Amino acid sequence: MKKKIEKIIYNFFIKSHDFNGTPLRNISKKLKIEYKTSIDIIKELVAEEIISIQSSTNPHIIGFKHYSIEDQIYLLEEAKEITERIHKIGAISLSIENTDYPICLYPSRKNLLENRDLTEFKNAVFTKQLALAEPQLKPLFFELEVLDRYFSDPRYDFKFEEYSGRISCKYDENDNPIVREEDQVFLKTFGLGIDEKNNRVAVVYLRYLKGLTEEHQIFWKSKEKMSNCKMLAEYHQNTIEGNWTFSYSIFTAFLVEQKCIYDLTKIILSKPLFRKTFENENRPKEFTFFFTPTLRNYNDFIHLLDKMISENINKDFFKGLIPLYKLKDMGDGTFERDQKGTLTLLTEWLTSAFLVKEGLEMGELLKPLKSIRKARQDPAHKINENEYDSRLINKQKILIGNVYSVFRNLRIMFHQHPKVASFKIPDWLESGNIKNF
Repeated sequence: MKKKIEKIIYNFFIKSHDFNGTPLRNISKKLKIEYKTSIDIIKELVAEEIISIQSSTNPHIIGFKHYSIEDQIYLLEEAKEITERIHKIGAISLSIENTDYPICLYPSRKNLLENRDLTEFKNAVFTKQLALAEPQLKPLFFELEVLDRYFSDPRYDFKFEEYSGRISCKYDENDNPIVREEDQVFLKTFGLGIDEKNNRVAVVYLRYLKGLTEEHQIFWKSKEKMSNCKMLAEYHQNTIEGNWTFSYSIFTAFLVEQKCIYDLTKIILSKPLFRKTFENENRPKEFTFFFTPTLRNYNDFIHLLDKMISENINKDFFKGLIPLYKLKDMGDGTFERDQKGTLTLLTEWLTSAFLVKEGLEMGELLKPLKSIRKARQDPAHKINENEYDSRLINKQKILIGNVYSVFRNLRIMFHQHPKVASFKIPDWLESGNIKNF
């Protein structure tokens, strides 16, 4: 009987699509033996490290860990008191265990390591780990550069939210993938983590790496970090605990501050300060924490910020408020009109429209924006070799932190106007937990 039970559990696992376990009560039903008797035999198999159990709200996958033999035997003994009820839906009868923590049975790791033939998985290294009963929700960590392959390739959809993202290949108008079969990957979710040196890393639960082809699993394996890494608490809360985090990234805060400024200025002067906003589907994919610290990426980020800020300022906003040109003396009795830059226009208008404390200047308030414009000129006029420099992560953090502060201050200034007294600022923007990793 022990051999029969072992075979049922082993075969069910290796034939299942998602490395699933056999429900405990199925053993007694399949072999037509008494339920409690089946549990006593299963306890022997657990003690001999031939099978193992999972007990949770979803025991059909090996979630987070393997239990000790002592804990497994204790849980099986407790399971003798679990009863079954039959729920009928028309002609269909469903068996429901009267417990919040049902049990499923698996071949043990020891059993699989000794007996399972992994030939069918070829070079799919992460799928092999699942096939050997490694926990499916085990987090694996990778160098952030692993994402560049998909981020920079237009044949992939690279979606991200605050602290997570997903990757999939694109399809043509006939719904056929536009990449070769070996590149047809789908990664349902990845998240952000940090290593022991506080550098950003990518984190993926083992079960989702199965969605990569063999070729891509080998590539990801080559970028795996074995050092002590941790995922962000927000990503764990969202994906494991099922609780939506109430903190927001500084990137999202920046975009919402810009949208508030857009709306406030449109109400005050019937025209917005910016030509467009970038929230939701308009958000550039480069505007993210998932930033590999190379000189090219850093320069591209500066370029993006300049496009979102200086190039995005609406010159028509200043018509009738301040002169749009300055006169340049040509030295021959004639003058030439020289068009003012957007940041100069903004500085002059703010200076004329708002009173500031003595010793303060609007130019100081906008200094971080001007530094972006200046920094953009370096890559625009020089040929720089690309290089990897982990310090660029911190430079990016400081950069986005500074421009966010400018936008927050501008929004506070505009919100003091009587025309916008009823304008509602999102609560989280006022008192929320804005994070910059």
